[in-house]
Amino acid sequence: MTSLIVFVLFCALTLNSPSRAYALEWSEIDQADIRSAENFLNELDTYQAQFIQVSPDGHYSEGWIWVQRPRHLRVEYAPPNNLLLVADGTYLIFIDRDIDQISKYSYESGPFRFLLREDVDLTKDMIVNAVSREPDLLHITLVDEDDFKAGAVTLSFTENPMQLTGWTITDPDGHQTKVSLHNHSHGLDLHKKLFRFTTFDELRKDYRYGVYD
Repeated sequence: MTSLIVFVLFCALTLNSPSRAYALEWSEIDQADIRSAENFLNELDTYQAQFIQVSPDGHYSEGWIWVQRPRHLRVEYAPPNNLLLVADGTYLIFIDRDIDQISKYSYESGPFRFLLREDVDLTKDMIVNAVSREPDLLHITLVDEDDFKAGAVTLSFTENPMQLTGWTITDPDGHQTKVSLHNHSHGLDLHKKLFRFTTFDELRKDYRYGVYD
């Protein structure tokens, strides 16, 4: 079940052609909020955080995420989940050790392009379908231009200061998988081993770098 959840997370942002003039349909306040989110993502250099993921059936899992923009990412799950996602600069690599499966995807078709591209433009790379607010929280919902019913992802940010706090994946049936981020760190000197996946890494049993209880 967990593997399916991660695959949904991985595929939900496989968006297609650039938007047409959707940015023009937003109010000035909405456009300013979209630009603020883009500016935050574009200013990210290195980033580390812990995450908590809750599936539609209430299943709980956690782990660590590391980012070195552009093009490098590691999403690592805590035991007993043996799932790993690595962006090594060339491919997005999804590893499920329970079934010995390794899948490679291009950056252009992957969900993390909003985080890994050198220049983030949410209204060009994706379709902004909704902008909503709560006290000190901004939510931006993205959908596939060619199939609005295929599902959506909602990115959530605090505003003072600006911080990505997580995302919510909504599948075509309305079921939601929620990922929240905490224990954020910026500007770290991240080791290159975090963003590699070689034959040696494939064989290593102790492959995790996060700190787990």
